Amino acid sequence: MDVPVPRVVYDDEGLQIAVWSRVFINRWRTVATQERLVVLGEQQRALVQATDDKRIAVVTVLADKSGSMPSGPARKEAEVVAKSVRDAVIVQAQVVEGDGFVAASIRALITGISLAIRAPYPNKVFKTVEEALPWVEQQLTKAGYPEDAAGVGAAVRAVDRGGKA
Repeated sequence: MDVPVPRVVYDDEGLQIAVWSRVFINRWRTVATQERLVVLGEQQRALVQATDDKRIAVVTVLADKSGSMPSGPARKEAEVVAKSVRDAVIVQAQVVEGDGFVAASIRALITGISLAIRAPYPNKVFKTVEEALPWVEQQLTKAGYPEDAAGVGAAVRAVDRGGKA
């Protein structure tokens, strides 16, 4: 089997976005800004439109140095983005990297928000990408996307932490 190669569709010092098949991979290197969230929303909606059944899987990775609260406008934009693709998401894994108090606090906050919003799709927070991938594979298989499940791990790993895939 060929190794999946994701396509990087956006990359700057704060955010990298890559897509592979129906998988939307976003890696935050710094705190989310409203401007970057607008780009993220545009790219997510573009991937939804590009899939045959308008369904996507989302893997979000927050680098340990990205861990502070976004501004009010950024949080509002994040809500807009989430609502705009809510019915298209098959599964969402959110990874908050890091061992310290801040990373653990952010994981707890995101977990609480996830429970409160009652997403209509499986949504889980993890400490590492390696912990998240088996769960994403399992959820994609359960949802009837075995080809995506088989390649998602390699695709996510192929997105280089520091730059282009």
